[in-house]
Amino acid sequence: MANNKKYPASFIESILCPNCGSNAQQGFQFEQLQCAVCGTSHFSFGDVPCLFPAGSHHKLIWQHQTASLQHIALQGLATLHESLSRYDLTDATRQRLAEIQTASQINLDTIISLMQKRDIEAIPDEQLSQMNPGDLSEYFDLLLRDWAWDSPTNPNPENNAALERVLTEIEKLPTKPTRILVLGAGAGRLSWDLHVRLQPTYTVALDSNPLVLAAADELVHQREPITIGEFKNFPQIGLEHAHCWSLQPPEDENNARATWFPLGANVWQLPFERHSFDLIITPWFIDVNGGDVRDLIAVIHEKLMPGGHWLNSGPLLFTRHLPVQLKYSAPEVKEFVSLAGFNLISESITRTDYLRSPLEARFRQEQVWTFSAVKLEPHQSKPAIAGALTDWLVMHHLAIPQNNYSSKDSHPLIDAILLLVDGKRSVNDICFEIAPHLPQDVPVKDVVVTLFGQILTDQSANS
Repeated sequence: MANNKKYPASFIESILCPNCGSNAQQGFQFEQLQCAVCGTSHFSFGDVPCLFPAGSHHKLIWQHQTASLQHIALQGLATLHESLSRYDLTDATRQRLAEIQTASQINLDTIISLMQKRDIEAIPDEQLSQMNPGDLSEYFDLLLRDWAWDSPTNPNPENNAALERVLTEIEKLPTKPTRILVLGAGAGRLSWDLHVRLQPTYTVALDSNPLVLAAADELVHQREPITIGEFKNFPQIGLEHAHCWSLQPPEDENNARATWFPLGANVWQLPFERHSFDLIITPWFIDVNGGDVRDLIAVIHEKLMPGGHWLNSGPLLFTRHLPVQLKYSAPEVKEFVSLAGFNLISESITRTDYLRSPLEARFRQEQVWTFSAVKLEPHQSKPAIAGALTDWLVMHHLAIPQNNYSSKDSHPLIDAILLLVDGKRSVNDICFEIAPHLPQDVPVKDVVVTLFGQILTDQSANS
């Protein structure tokens, strides 16, 4: 079925090649997913454009993830089949295992079908197996939450609560957003509900996980239902052992899907020009983005137009691999927001049920921090933050102003770093330029930050 997408000229003009940063005028051809400048060929995942720095080679990762999921699922099905052949089972045990087997087989068939329809085959890669590229089904429960557990016949308040938290903040904004970017859009429910309610010029629902992208596209654009099985590893008294859900396409009488665009991309190489959006939303994302929140704030600041707004809603449940110094508290994040050139407009803290399945007796409650912030105009001043020597030393994307920086220590590397200060480059820019000339095990950013920190401290002591 035709997806009926209508990419506005303003959208196409805002797209960049994520590999070299070229725009349409310079030679990036969005319609062909080809960059004439660097020669990178990008790919379409069905009809979802995918713009990753590696171009079409990124498909190898998704193929490997699909193969890994298939391998694990087949192992599980083989174990269930063997168990069902035993002679020491009662009818109750046999029925429970058979229900789980049915749900597992449905999931495998559905996922493989969604991938194959979008030209992703299950092909393992030996090199990728050593790199742990991630689990394809990592966000499977989000697919169920978005489109299975909440329906006219089976209402679940979780999606509506998430929508209302965001809408409450949007209603406080001085202008209606017209170009919206949702980072970490997942299976797409929140971005879709917002798009239908707000009717902007367009909404971009961006994610890097192919399963949730495929499901969102299948339901919203292809208008095809999806069958998904759910089962619990721990028996729930009085509840079903397994259930097969039929996920139905959302109603769309006004063809809102024509301007709702799922996009495969990485947040750290966003394929958009500066100032491309007037609203960027990060739902349940700032703590699981894989990097430093300060760097994420820099990305958001760059892509927002002056006077545009950033709206965040979610907890601070940072991933386990992050070092403790990067697991920031809300007051710290607000300091970073201010230093980066935002003004906090409003915030609220609520508690909400999370992933409350109809098949689950227990569930999580999470603390959700929702706030909106406006990007200041360049001439507007920013307040001082206690303990920060200067804004650009904390927020590494900000330009280092030209000054008479000098170090009491003499070293060719120090001289090279100081020569790069031109009033435009940031700490990040300098790190990017000097990194190729240093051993790989040298923490480049630590070197640069320490150097400028010592210089500023010495200047302050001598003034």
